[in-house]
Amino acid sequence: MSNEDPLCDIIERITTLFRNEVRLAGLEYGLHPVHLEVLYYLSRCNQFSDTPAAVTEFLGITKGTTSQSITLLEKKGFLTKEKDPIDRRVTHLRLSKQGLAVSQQAIPPASIRRGIESLGDAQDTLKTQLEALLRDIQKSNNCASFGLCKTCRFHKPYSDQEFFCDLTKMTLNISGGDLICREHSAPTEDTL
Repeated sequence: MSNEDPLCDIIERITTLFRNEVRLAGLEYGLHPVHLEVLYYLSRCNQFSDTPAAVTEFLGITKGTTSQSITLLEKKGFLTKEKDPIDRRVTHLRLSKQGLAVSQQAIPPASIRRGIESLGDAQDTLKTQLEALLRDIQKSNNCASFGLCKTCRFHKPYSDQEFFCDLTKMTLNISGGDLICREHSAPTEDTL
């Protein structure tokens, strides 16, 4: 048995419990876990990352699954589709108030929230270690990072109300820095 086996067992068990609780939470709304994952992602992403293609890439699912999920969520009133005002080929997905409420209630499951809260001061250390693990896995699988905007090399604080995105060349509200961005690029040594 290698040193990684117990850690892998723990991660596997946590993800299984997480998935099971998300599945149970979705039953109340007639939703499968993938539908809740779409809602949760959309509740956490910025305006550059709220497209069907970004959902597909972030969740690692097929275009067909994404399309069927979006159609169902739209029929149930959890989201709407809006054409981009500049590029009419692009569709943005907007959560309704109901969709946002369901995403916030279902993910993360209550038991996970309680478990994290019970860690107290150890949360920061665990977060740092899990972020490093995630980055290594993403890098080895050549996956997009989908990180928080404020941790991106293109994020330039502008004031206490705004920041400048050096990629989009746009000035954005500071609250957008806490959202997931499809275009996220981790800082390199020369950009720190």
